[in-house]
Amino acid sequence: MKELKVCIKRSPSDFISGEIPVSAISGVKWDNISGGVKRNQSGYSLYGYIDYELAKELVKCSGMHNYGNNEAKICIPASSNQGEYKEGYKYLCEIAGGKPSGTIKSNRPEGGKPCTVRILEELEKQGEMTRKNLRKIICDEGYQIKTFRNTINYLKRQKRISVVGEGTSPNQKIKKS
Repeated sequence: MKELKVCIKRSPSDFISGEIPVSAISGVKWDNISGGVKRNQSGYSLYGYIDYELAKELVKCSGMHNYGNNEAKICIPASSNQGEYKEGYKYLCEIAGGKPSGTIKSNRPEGGKPCTVRILEELEKQGEMTRKNLRKIICDEGYQIKTFRNTINYLKRQKRISVVGEGTSPNQKIKKS
């Protein structure tokens, strides 16, 4: 029987990856916090632990976060585990059990559109709006206030909306770019 292998990274968005046998991975679980710098993510990815020295060879691992247990937390992203790695990935998924729902879907009304879509739809319909009025419409539909705030910041960074005034002011003006 051939040994199953998977592709690992330090976090799902990392560009440095390595190949490892599944037998070298322990503590497989679904998580939304990366190893090392402990970066949060909105959805869940498959994670496990490998020897620190091996991690320093295979993935972006400085060794600075070794708290004495001599293991590094690594990510086993689905997107990197296709083709020859798919069988190993499926095996580890079975060990981890059912994948939890991500926070993005739980922070919006059931069956609701993504908050980015709803905000852009509302701005298309209404034109320029105050932050307070837009927040009331979106939050009254069941979106969480934190989701609204994060979405406004995301849309600003993407230059899909423009704002005039302070983000802490309910009278801040928001419109589509």
